[in-house]
Amino acid sequence: MWQVLRRNPRALYWSLGLHLLFAVLLFVSVRFIEDPSEGGQKPKVVQATILGERALEELTSRLQADQPRKAADKKPQERAPTPPAPVPPPAVDTAAAQREAEVAAQRQAEQAAQRQAELDAQRLAEQEAEQEADRQAAAAAERAAAAQREAEAQAKRQAQVQARQRAEAQARRAADLAAQERAAEEARREAAEAERQAQAQARREAEALAKRQAAEEREAQAAAAKAAAAQREAEDAARRMTSERERIRKEQERLAEVERQRQAAARQLKLQAEAERMAAEEERRLAEEELLERVEEEARLLEQEKPQSPAMAAAQRTRESDPDSQSSTDQFAKEVDRYIPVIRDKVRQFWVRPPALMGELVTVVSLRLMPGGDLIPNSVSVVRSSGNTAFDQSVIAAVYNASPIPVPSGPPFERFREFNLKFSP
Repeated sequence: MWQVLRRNPRALYWSLGLHLLFAVLLFVSVRFIEDPSEGGQKPKVVQATILGERALEELTSRLQADQPRKAADKKPQERAPTPPAPVPPPAVDTAAAQREAEVAAQRQAEQAAQRQAELDAQRLAEQEAEQEADRQAAAAAERAAAAQREAEAQAKRQAQVQARQRAEAQARRAADLAAQERAAEEARREAAEAERQAQAQARREAEALAKRQAAEEREAQAAAAKAAAAQREAEDAARRMTSERERIRKEQERLAEVERQRQAAARQLKLQAEAERMAAEEERRLAEEELLERVEEEARLLEQEKPQSPAMAAAQRTRESDPDSQSSTDQFAKEVDRYIPVIRDKVRQFWVRPPALMGELVTVVSLRLMPGGDLIPNSVSVVRSSGNTAFDQSVIAAVYNASPIPVPSGPPFERFREFNLKFSP
């Protein structure tokens, strides 16, 4: 060891210097008195900034470059007066102490370097934060300035656009005014031309109208003269026709009156003859009925006095079973039935439907006839009404208008002297 020291005494000096340096650093870094305001155990808040890999590498490089310089600056200050030369201990103890001193010095140096690196990193982070804040503020100011410039440019552009629009609007209004003035001038010229042409046309039309009116007046006068002549002729013809129609009407009325008088006289004669005949037949019928009643009364008396003889009973049965007599009765009934539809059809020809007649209506009227089919006046009456007075009266009127009624002559007429007629539309 001593041989080594003799050969290289500087190594001893360097070793002792390092140990002293670590001891001073350790003494400086240890806080022997706690701050009462911190409560002893309150953790210290450290403002940290996250650095990127590149920034961390740069910080480490700067720390490594600054560390030898700082150590060199501190050595003259921290170096105490030259200590007395130590008493060389025994060889074994000096080597062990040297190793321990080296380890302790190395540990203290590492701790000091670590604390210094943390302080440098914190200062660097704070500087970078301040720089970043300055950069952000500068960027914000730049952006604000750019925004201001953009707003000013935009306002300027908008003002230019508005000015251009106002100029264009003014130009359009001027053009419109000019066009309106031109249109108004053109309209005035056209109106003047149209008025001139209208006046000329009115004059021509007035002249033509005057000519037409004169011609029409002449034609009207000629037509009036012709119409007056035609009216006079028409009036003369009308008077002649009126007198002729009056003469013909009077002649027709005279002939009709003569015909009515003739028909009335003939009807009166016929009615009188029919009445006389009916009176005679009525007297005959009454006489026959009276005679028949007397005969029947006598027969009843005889029947009551004695029984009927077989001969008389046979004669009675013969009369009842006589085919000729039965055939005559059937033929009479058929003749009567044949005339009923004919009478109904003729009455239907003269029937007039009352207004607002609804439904199927049926009425039965009673008729009294004279031979030949003429109705006895006021002999038609309603036997069974339909419930509609207008319909019943229309049937009665149709029966009177259909006179004379078609009826058979001879014995079959007795069936129609007085009978009931059923009528429906």
